[in-house]
Amino acid sequence: PRAQHEAAEAGLRAEAAALAQRLQELERRHEKTCEEVFRVQRQALFMKSERQAAEDRLGAVQKQLEQAQDEARRLRELHGHAEDAARLVKDRDRKITELSKEVFRLKEALNVLPESGGTPQSLPNTAVLQARIRALEEKLEETETRHSKVVTLYRSHLLYAVQ
Repeated sequence: PRAQHEAAEAGLRAEAAALAQRLQELERRHEKTCEEVFRVQRQALFMKSERQAAEDRLGAVQKQLEQAQDEARRLRELHGHAEDAARLVKDRDRKITELSKEVFRLKEALNVLPESGGTPQSLPNTAVLQARIRALEEKLEETETRHSKVVTLYRSHLLYAVQ
């Protein structure tokens, strides 16, 4: 039995050594696995923070885009107002030109009347023409005043749009 006992003991020692070696191998694999898990967790945390930063940047860019769109909409409205004002200025200029031509024609007609001899019948016509000239000159002054106000408004819109 002693030989059997020594053989069994040697077998058990060999088995214990093999198990110890296998245990060391499993410990090494466990350490590698833990390191890999730690690396993956760290990478996941980094990716999460990168994602959060990207979402924050995206939110800021979207806000800037909305502001830019609002500003563009406001500028389009101002541009429309400026175009309307420009149209009004052209209309006023046209009216002023027409009134100036009419005043000039009436003045010419008035200058021609006294040269024609001044019959008693022409005096009432002269008074009517002079009254008409005064009315047209007043209308011309009023139109020029309105025109200058529109031009001032147009300029302020343009300055505001440029700013």
